[in-house]
Amino acid sequence: MKKGIYIVFAFLVAGLAGCKDYLDIQPKDKLIPGNVEDFRLLLDDQWTMNNTPGLGDVMADDLSLTDDEYNDVPQDYFQRAYTWSKDLFSPEEEVNDWNKPYKIIFYANTILEGLAANPAGLPETRNQIEGEADFHRAYAYFNLLNTFAKQYNAATADKDLGVPLRLSSDITATVTRNSVKEVYDQVLTDLNNAIKLLPVKAAYKTRPSRAAAYALAARIYLQMGNYDAALEQSTNALSLQNTLVDYNTVDPGNTPFDAVFPVTIVSNPEVIFISSTMGIYAKNNYVSTGFYQMYDAHDLRAPLFFREVPDQGNYQYIGSYNDGGRTNVPSPFSGFTVAELYLIRAECYARKNDAGKAMGDLNTLLVKRFENNEFQPLVPGTPKEALNIVLAERRKELVFRNLRFMDLRRLNADPAYAVTLTRTLNDETFTLLPGDNRYVFPIPYNEISTNHLEQNPR
Repeated sequence: MKKGIYIVFAFLVAGLAGCKDYLDIQPKDKLIPGNVEDFRLLLDDQWTMNNTPGLGDVMADDLSLTDDEYNDVPQDYFQRAYTWSKDLFSPEEEVNDWNKPYKIIFYANTILEGLAANPAGLPETRNQIEGEADFHRAYAYFNLLNTFAKQYNAATADKDLGVPLRLSSDITATVTRNSVKEVYDQVLTDLNNAIKLLPVKAAYKTRPSRAAAYALAARIYLQMGNYDAALEQSTNALSLQNTLVDYNTVDPGNTPFDAVFPVTIVSNPEVIFISSTMGIYAKNNYVSTGFYQMYDAHDLRAPLFFREVPDQGNYQYIGSYNDGGRTNVPSPFSGFTVAELYLIRAECYARKNDAGKAMGDLNTLLVKRFENNEFQPLVPGTPKEALNIVLAERRKELVFRNLRFMDLRRLNADPAYAVTLTRTLNDETFTLLPGDNRYVFPIPYNEISTNHLEQNPR
């Protein structure tokens, strides 16, 4: 490995890991990695590139804690998120949901500039490196938008404040908050370029493939309410990868907490791309008895996703696709799966008034989730009925995937699906109304003071 990579790693570790302000780091050196081997090392830093925000899962309505469980949570920010506090972050706290995506963006910008500055290397390898950098930058900005900016609204997106858009590694440049539309436009530009450059299949599932890029595009367009595009992109992804795990082949083990899926996350044919939520661990994730009872008696997801907590009246989540079994309690999986694609496409069909195709995709998924010979195929009803069923199955299938909070944000725009969230803890009731300002996280204090960014209303 060349000396240049050591210099950039020294900068990244000293500057990024040790500083709370990821938009205002003072570089020790302007050197950047010099060849594709260096770029590959940066992209394969899984602890950076394969992390996503996770605090949305704490704020969403899937999570349900008893008073004791809430009181035992060691992180103050976790408790504030769970009760939808207006003062979500304290001034001295590092905000990983903000910092880590910007670290990913810095890596991506460094790589893209390095490729432009050094034309050496095989075209195929260079294309893959560029495509991966574009994918990661798009994914990071999408997660930032859906944490620190308003839900996308085509009528107001050009005026709504998004997040600072950085397209270079010059971390001394002045930053402002770009509009939601400007950031989404960049996300889609990056993603379209990634689709052209990425290989159909990646060597490892920690690296993005073309199927992963299509899956990300489908997720993005669904969040934007562009159902035609989401349907197209989910179909593109399914044309490349469409195998589902039959949960009848999964041995839950001798005790519920030993339950593991029959294959590792790397060889799991349903997994398209691996990412994990940061700072939120499965040991903190509980659901109410009411949520657990949403699953049919013959639905294998219930015993594979949860275990009953004795004497507490709720269930603990054990269903992450991440490695480590259930005893190591890994961070929840937040990547892309074939199951999510079938659910996206089914929702799009229902919204396009094709209940038959919506139920067809849903039946394809659910037959792999129910006990053998116990699943009764869903019969198409009205598009409205189909949509209701799809949304319910989406919630059950994608629990603790860092998606429910995004779903609440987009569904709240429709009065028919808007929900008021309530929680009672220690004899105090907390409420989050549809469209409340608290669905948008506050910009971290240090970014407001250092870069003079406009704060989100609380």
